[in-house]
Amino acid sequence: MESRQRIMHAAAKLFAENGYHGTGVEEISKETQLGKGALYHHIGNKEAVLFEICHTRMADLLTQSGRVLAMDSSYQERFRELMRVALRNIADNVVEWTVSFQEFKALTGQRRVVIQEARERYESMVVEVLEGGARAGEFRVLDPLVTKGILGLYNYSYSWIRPDGDRTPEEIADLFSDSLLEGVLEQRES
Repeated sequence: MESRQRIMHAAAKLFAENGYHGTGVEEISKETQLGKGALYHHIGNKEAVLFEICHTRMADLLTQSGRVLAMDSSYQERFRELMRVALRNIADNVVEWTVSFQEFKALTGQRRVVIQEARERYESMVVEVLEGGARAGEFRVLDPLVTKGILGLYNYSYSWIRPDGDRTPEEIADLFSDSLLEGVLEQRES
């Protein structure tokens, strides 16, 4: 298990730095100081590593998000918590999320289908909260494209967020959520 974790960590680092197609098994072998035979024994092939990186991150995010959806709280609080969970997960796993966001399209066949379906499940969880909030009168009804924009706001954070930054991932999520939920127009008294 230790060798497998070392391989996964090294591959994620190299994929994030050089891209999936720009990283060969030779580079992973050098980074892990394991021979190619040992690599194939532990991982099968390079695409299997990419799949595992993407799948692990998505599975973790889906599990955490499922817990948020099950909360007995307002839709606003569930939305905020979903975004906190997402940003904390991204910040704590920046390298893996960089790979997941930038390289998942290199997956082929069933592997790509599995990851795409997981991404769609996560999006549907966010939609569930936003639509539930609209039905409950907490949010207004949004065009489905707005959901994509909201997800992009949070998801793109992989390129700059750090777990030890000036603000915690939760503080950043709350800042974004406040801007989304309250809007950016100055409230003027009439």
